[in-house]
Amino acid sequence: MNKEYLDHWLEETVDKILGRSLKKITLATGKTPSGHIHIGILREIIICDALRRILIDKGKSIDFFLFLDDFDAAKRFPEYINKKFQKEHLGKPFALIPCPFDDCQCENYAKHFGNELISTFKEFGIKSKIIWTFDLYKTKVMQKKIKIALENTNKIKEILKKYIIPTLDEIRRKEFLEMQKTWMPVMALCENCNKLQHKELDGTITPNRVLKYFNEKDEVYYECTACGYKGNLSIYSGRLKLNWRVDWPAKWAIYKTTCEPAGKDHSVKGGAYDTGLEICREVFNFEGPIKLPYEWLRLGDKDMKTSKGIVFTSNKYLEIADPEIYRMLILRTNPMKHISFRIEELPQYYDYLERMENIYYSNEDAENDDELFFFKYLYPLIKVDKIRESKPIRISYKLLIFLAQLQNILSIDKLYEKVKSIINDEQFEKFVSLEDFRGLLKRTLNWVNEIKEILENEPNEKIRRSITNKISIFSIPKELDNKIIESLDEEQIKGIRMLREYIEINPDVNEDDVQNIIFKIAQEELSYPPKKMFEAIYKIILGKKFGPRLGPFIVLLDRNWILKRMDV
Repeated sequence: MNKEYLDHWLEETVDKILGRSLKKITLATGKTPSGHIHIGILREIIICDALRRILIDKGKSIDFFLFLDDFDAAKRFPEYINKKFQKEHLGKPFALIPCPFDDCQCENYAKHFGNELISTFKEFGIKSKIIWTFDLYKTKVMQKKIKIALENTNKIKEILKKYIIPTLDEIRRKEFLEMQKTWMPVMALCENCNKLQHKELDGTITPNRVLKYFNEKDEVYYECTACGYKGNLSIYSGRLKLNWRVDWPAKWAIYKTTCEPAGKDHSVKGGAYDTGLEICREVFNFEGPIKLPYEWLRLGDKDMKTSKGIVFTSNKYLEIADPEIYRMLILRTNPMKHISFRIEELPQYYDYLERMENIYYSNEDAENDDELFFFKYLYPLIKVDKIRESKPIRISYKLLIFLAQLQNILSIDKLYEKVKSIINDEQFEKFVSLEDFRGLLKRTLNWVNEIKEILENEPNEKIRRSITNKISIFSIPKELDNKIIESLDEEQIKGIRMLREYIEINPDVNEDDVQNIIFKIAQEELSYPPKKMFEAIYKIILGKKFGPRLGPFIVLLDRNWILKRMDV
C-alpha cells in the first residue's frame, strides 16, 4: 500500500480485503424496497463502489451485488399508500404485491420502488449487479441453504441465544426462551393467501413459522397465522424463506461475500452482523465478510425511514445537485461519523469540490501534504466520468444561482452568451454545451425553489436570516409596478437616470465602477444618502429595498435590459 494514502479510511478495509488473498472479491449491499428508498442507502452503495474501483485498479476481479429483498413481507406501508391497499396486502412479500399506483405499468410493488433507485445508478457512477431475492429463493443453491438451516436448527438456536439473551430484560428473556422451544429458522409463504406473516391489531407480528421438518421427504409443515391454512411444502417449492438473521449469512455463503457495509444498528457488538458471522461459519461453512459499519445519513436534522415515508430519494437529489457532490460527501467522511446533508449548504459543498479539483490539477496549493494526498486519493473516486488530463471548465455555483433566477427576463441563449463572456475561454463550449447549460440552470433553479420552500416553512427567524445571508435568493418582476416609481422621490429618480446614462456611455463597465459611481452620484452630485440611492435602484430592479451586492448584480444583468428598466 502506498504510504501517502494511509490517511484515508478506505485503505484499512482495502488492506483487510487484500489480506485474504482471494482470486475473486465480492462486495455486497442490500435493501428492502418497502417504499420510496431514501438517499441514505447510497452511503453503503457508494462505499462499495469506491472499493470496487480501488480494487480493480489493483488488478483484482470484482463482483458487486445489490440485494433487493423483495421476498421480505410488508410489516407496514408508508403513509402515501392507500389505506385499503395497505389492509389488503399487509403480510405479503413485496414481490407479490401489485404496484400501488394505478397509472403505472410496472411489474409489482418491489420493482416500482427498487427500479426507482436503480435508475439513478448511472448518473451516480455506480456499477452493481442486482439480485432480487424472491427469484433467488427459487434457485437450488438457496434451497440447499434452507435444507442446511433446517438440519442445523438447534445449532442456530444456540448461536441466537448466545447473542440475543444478554440484550433482553427478564420478561423478554422468558418470552424469547419460550418461543425458542418451537422456533425453526424458516418461514412459509401461504399457498392460500400468499402471506408470510400476520399483524395483530396491537401491532404484534406473527410469522408463518415452519413447525415441522420431514428430513426424509424434504418437506415442512406450517400453519398460516393470517388465514389459518395448514399444509406441507417441499423445500424446493420456492415458497420457503429463511429468518432474516439466517438469510443474511446464507447469502454471504452463496456469493462468497468478501465485504458488506452495514448500518450501526446491525453492526453493534453482538448484533445481527456478529450473529450472522457465527452462523455463516458454524452452519454454512464460510468465514463471512469483513464488517464495515457506518453511521446514518440524515436530511438536515431529520432521520430518514423508507417504511415510514420519511424520505429524500436519489432521484430528488439529482433534480437539485451534481451526483459528484454526493459521492464527495460520502467518501470524504469516515463511515462512523454521521452525515447531515443540508440542502441549504450546497454552495459550500460546491466550493469544497472546486478546491479539491484545483488542488488535484495543481492550480492551487494544498494547506499541507496530508490534504494534498487526501484530495489526490479522493478525487478519482468521486468522479462519475473519466478523469480529464486538464481541469474541466466549470461555471461557478454562485454564478449559476444568479443566472438561474434571471430566466424570467432573459432567454437561455442570452444567459449562455453572458456566461461565455464571463468565463472567457475558447474551450468553454467544448466543456459546457448549450444543452449542458440548460440542464445546469434547470437543476440550479430547482435547488433555489427548494431553498425558498425551506425559508417559507422555517419558523425560526434567526435560521432564516442565517440562510439568506449566505445565499443570494431574489426574484425579478418581469414588469415594473407603477407604484414603485411613484414611491421614489425626485433625487432618487435623478440618481437612477444619471446611473443609466453612465452605463449607456460605458459599455465595458465593471462591478467596482458601478459601486463607485452610485456613491459618487449620491454624495457628490446630489448630496443624498447613498443608502437611499441603493434602495431606489434595488426597488427598480427587484421591487424591494435590498438584494445581492449591486455592482456585480448590475454587471451580470443584460445591458439592454438594465437600460430599459432604468428608463424612468
